[in-house]
Order: sequence, then structure tokens, then C-alpha cells
Amino acid sequence: MTDGLRLLCSTDFMWGAEIPEVIRLLIRAGCEGVMISTEPPHYLPSLVHRSSVSALRSVVRDLDVVVAVRAPIEDINVYSPNPHIANASVRSVGEAVRLGYSIGADFIIIRPSYRPYDGNPVVAARKLQALMSKMGRDQYAAFELIGGRSREIADRLSDPRLGIVYFHRESPPDLLSHRKLVGVSLRLSEATPLRIIPGLKGDTPYLMIHPERKRMHDTSAIRRMIVRTKSWRDGLI
Repeated sequence: MTDGLRLLCSTDFMWGAEIPEVIRLLIRAGCEGVMISTEPPHYLPSLVHRSSVSALRSVVRDLDVVVAVRAPIEDINVYSPNPHIANASVRSVGEAVRLGYSIGADFIIIRPSYRPYDGNPVVAARKLQALMSKMGRDQYAAFELIGGRSREIADRLSDPRLGIVYFHRESPPDLLSHRKLVGVSLRLSEATPLRIIPGLKGDTPYLMIHPERKRMHDTSAIRRMIVRTKSWRDGLI
């Protein structure tokens, strides 16, 4: 096990399956932690039965691995100037925060908007800081920031419980050197070439992989992608 770039795998690799079983499969396949999807229609917490949440809590406790809950990204825009859209987005994020607290997740991953933000970075940072009111005092969050003003927004995040995630090909490269960087995310398929990411540091805590397309991947294909990603990672550190 390395001190940095611990491999977290998205449950979206088994889109539509029961999350507790997906987590077990991903850990058996070689993942060192998981990112739990909360995307509708399958996984929005308010639509998930309590028995499923209880089973998820038991799996997280029994496996004792790094667990992140990823807030929905479809139709989300916390930055929206339309208060109805912004408020609905905040409620969706809040559901993920509550789920993370319920199952004892290590942190929450939040993409504030599916589109790059081009407004005032001070205003954007204030909106992200305000999301902390949804969180418990011992909860942590990492924001996936995309677009050219991401560094300016990240610079203004003062709460020590907040970090950032660099999403390859969507976040600006200068985020890789940011003091709040906690993870690097990649979209992956069996055909995706894995190349050096200039500026990537081996002591970055987490390397996070997502499928290029949410679907039910074959378990052998998942294992091959994990083995290939680990080999690539180990060549970097």
C-alpha cells in the first residue's frame, strides 16, 4: 500500500446493482476504497429504502475501507442564479451529506456544477462554504472544480474541512499543485490509454476512477482496469 494515490473506485462501474454488493465486488477486485454514487434514479438517497441503507452501513463497517459518498452531478448547479435551481441542487447535495453521515463515510465528494463557472469566484466560494451548514462538525468534503476559474475559487475556501479534487481533462492543470488537493479523478474504460499527468504528485491522497459510461461492466473487465490502473500508478510513485 502506498502513502499516496490510494485507489478509490466508483460504484458506477456496476450501475443499477445493489450498492452493498457492488462495494464487496470492487474491494475483491482490488480497489482500496470506494466512491458511492447517489445519482438518480437508482441511488438518490431519498428514493433508497431504509433496509438498503442499513445494509450499506453494515458493509462499510465490516470492510473497514476508505469510503466517499459522491453527491449527484446530473442537473446540479449550486452556482445557478435561478434560486429554484440552486436550492434544489443544495437539497440534493444535502441528501448525500446525510447519507455519508449515516454510514460513517470518510468524506463527501461534491461537483457544484456540471458546467464551468465563469462568474465572480468570491461569490462561488461563499456558496460552497455555505454547504458546510448541511454537514456535521466532523464531516469533510472535497469539491470537484472544473473550468478556468477553479483555482480562484479554491483559493477562497477557508474551512479546513474542505478540499478539492482535480478531474483530469476537465479541471485546470494548476489545481494539481493546490494546497487543498485531496484527489485526482480519471474516467476509464478498457481502451483508455493511461499517460503521465504533468504535475501529478505521488503523495496526493487519492486516485479516483470512474467509468467513461455508467453501465453494468463485466467483473473481469473491472479487474483488468484496476490492475492496469495500479500498474500505471505504481510507475508514478
